[in-house]
Amino acid sequence: MLTNLYKKTWIAGLTTTNFNAHSQTNHEVVASMAQHSQSYNLRVREEEGKTLEELLVANVGKVDPKRHLEHGVDNIMAANILQVLGIMLTALVF
Repeated sequence: MLTNLYKKTWIAGLTTTNFNAHSQTNHEVVASMAQHSQSYNLRVREEEGKTLEELLVANVGKVDPKRHLEHGVDNIMAANILQVLGIMLTALVF
């Protein structure tokens, strides 16, 4: 019984966040995605003419901008879809 104490209920996915907070979060994610896209562009340009071993050694310990871009897109798409669906259901029900 205690394992279900902090489990999300079915209605947790339908709750909408504050519009100002959601807008601010979207702005921050898009700004970070712009930075990561610039660094990804630079990394692709640096990779030209290098062998696979040189690439592996050169990128050790560095931030992978492609992975961060994919993560940002997934997060912002999921948040926006949930927000829109929650708003539509609220408008239809109430």
